Amino acid sequence: MKFRLVDKITSWAAWQKITGVKAVSFEEYSLKEAFAEQPRLPEMLLLESFLQLGNWLVMLSSDFQQMGMVARISEARFHDSLLPGQRLHLEVKLVRRRNDGVELVGQGQSNGRIVISGAGCVAGLAPLTEYQNPDELRVLFSEIYETNGEAAL
Repeated sequence: MKFRLVDKITSWAAWQKITGVKAVSFEEYSLKEAFAEQPRLPEMLLLESFLQLGNWLVMLSSDFQQMGMVARISEARFHDSLLPGQRLHLEVKLVRRRNDGVELVGQGQSNGRIVISGAGCVAGLAPLTEYQNPDELRVLFSEIYETNGEAAL
């Protein structure tokens, strides 16, 4: 089973940065109600959204030749919860690139407040074709990439 936790990519610049959105529906199966708290997206799925967007940056920048394999995350902070009906606006920036890997930082906001931030995310680069079908990812990208409200490739 594949979990897609990036609903929209709103902008990207090769080997620099990418922005996107994760929307939380009221029917999200992964919402948790721990200790009688309000339902919210679990923190690990927030982190996964952040990591998936960073991987999109690697895949797009390499023309679907490479993908990132997370090796280390120095810092991940959860500042607030993401509740049903809210949208998480994510930005991931590449701070260092070598032939064998990248380092990423970023944050996610909802309604003007920071929900998640991270730094020191190091990912090794791997051949994309060994793990996923690049043609299927190109189709998915054409479905989720939007600029000014219009889908584009």
